[in-house]
Amino acid sequence: MNDHKKLSKSLCRRPESSGLMKNLTVIWLVQSCAIVVSGKLCLVDPLCKCTHLKQELDCSNRNITEIPALPKNLTEINFSGNTIKKVPDDVFFNNGLLELLDLSHNLISNLHRRSFSGLVSVKRLLLNNNDISDVHGYALTELMSLLELNFKMNPYDSLGLNFTGISLITAKLDFRQPYNMTRNFWSMPKLRNMDVSGLTGICNVKTLSADVFKLLPKLETINVSACSINYIYIGTFRTLSNLIYLDVSLNRCLKFSGVENITNDLPYTSIKILNINKVHQDFELNTEITIKHFQNLKNTTLETLYIEGNRIQLIEPGALLYLPKTMQNVFAADNQFSFGGYIKDVVKTPIHFVNLSNLFTPHNPTIKPEICDFVAERCIRSGDGHKRFYERYLHSPVKEQNTIPPYISVPPNMTKFIYKGCNLRYKIPLVLISSNKVKYIDASFNIFHSWNGTVVSFNNLEYLDMSNNFCTNISNNFFLRARNLKYLYVQNNLLGFVLPKDTDGRILRTVEKLEAINLAFNRIQLLPWMFFKQQRLLRKLNISNNMLDNITFDISHMDHLIYCDISNNILSSLPKSFRDQLKNSIRMGN
Repeated sequence: MNDHKKLSKSLCRRPESSGLMKNLTVIWLVQSCAIVVSGKLCLVDPLCKCTHLKQELDCSNRNITEIPALPKNLTEINFSGNTIKKVPDDVFFNNGLLELLDLSHNLISNLHRRSFSGLVSVKRLLLNNNDISDVHGYALTELMSLLELNFKMNPYDSLGLNFTGISLITAKLDFRQPYNMTRNFWSMPKLRNMDVSGLTGICNVKTLSADVFKLLPKLETINVSACSINYIYIGTFRTLSNLIYLDVSLNRCLKFSGVENITNDLPYTSIKILNINKVHQDFELNTEITIKHFQNLKNTTLETLYIEGNRIQLIEPGALLYLPKTMQNVFAADNQFSFGGYIKDVVKTPIHFVNLSNLFTPHNPTIKPEICDFVAERCIRSGDGHKRFYERYLHSPVKEQNTIPPYISVPPNMTKFIYKGCNLRYKIPLVLISSNKVKYIDASFNIFHSWNGTVVSFNNLEYLDMSNNFCTNISNNFFLRARNLKYLYVQNNLLGFVLPKDTDGRILRTVEKLEAINLAFNRIQLLPWMFFKQQRLLRKLNISNNMLDNITFDISHMDHLIYCDISNNILSSLPKSFRDQLKNSIRMGN
């Protein structure tokens, strides 16, 4: 050991040579000093594989097989992704300042009583994805400051851990429940966040009873997604007055009958976010949301509802009226909505944002359905609901004969609407829209092949994405009422069939506030000189990947233009007129 220290001092001594040799010598000496750590050569010291930054030590994914002696001043240590098999007694005895210890994704098989001895300041302990099958009853009691524990993906039963004297705030655990047996969580009076999701761990729970969370009165978030839950009893969440986030998604046997029992308890909580995505089997008959499912939401503080992937085709008239006044966001993508009496209720809802993307999306037939013990659900036969919904709403033959345009009700507070990837194969006729505050619409990846319009009245619309719709026609009046539009994305259509005919710039004549437009991938061969005549505020113009062989449109009035993409056309050169316009734009920009 003394020889190593003498070697370190001699190697790190300031060199006396000068010139180029001096610089080279310094580099060599620095490297030589770096290979000596605490009197040990790096060839045998695992710490030399780690990255040491201030009081943090990152030893993740370094093929380390054992925990070495550690510096005393560390506050964070990451040993994840190695092949460590044990945590020796007192190995952290001198690390009283440590606050984060990550031992996840190793091969640890057991924890002794003194495995964590000395770790009096540790707040976060990550032990997930190991092979822990034996834990001493007092192994965790040394961790008096522990606030967060991740013990997922271990053979040891998480419900057998002893947390005496520990005030956990966040627990991420496995939750195993033997057949025909209910289990309850132990007393953790200060626990706020419980994650037993089967997506990141092992969770197999057929039922949740009224006692399961009884000893966890402070819970604010619960994640029981992908737990194979078949049934949730009334009263399961009723005592959790602080509950603000509940995720029961991906329990495909739960159905809406189970959801009804959940909503029965929510008025007694502080719920803000409810996730009931995919609580229905992929290939069962479509389902209907009834008043009973939603009626107890009226007296809650719910703000965000996730209800995607549930094969919802109908909503009982009146059910939407039970959404609380606090409701803002609804994520209802990947469903099967068809026309129904509930449409008239939509305008009376308080929602601000709706995502109805990917309706009628096919699912992977190789996915095996869950085996359900409880089956009680109101289902309806799947028909061509998509066609009936759209044709009833926008293409009523009676209305067309009377030349009365269809009228669509929009929630008065809604500002953002996403309706992408729904396979809609229709033209957009003259449509009347109820008074609204909509600023953002994404209707991309459909087949709205002809935009006849006008769409009245999206007077507040600022962002519109109609890309990837195979559109071949735009009427001169389609954007007539979109006077506040700033961002227009219409790439990947077939607008090259119609835009060359707009010699007077009538299509965009009212869109004077436009700042960005994307016309890429539209087979455009020519754009008339006056096409952008009203777009003085345009900052970004993308007309790439078309068939332009000449630049025939005017940009000289675009004083704010900072980006112009005309790449991947068939231009052999830029005409002088266009080069002069670019020069003027640059001059104006300076």
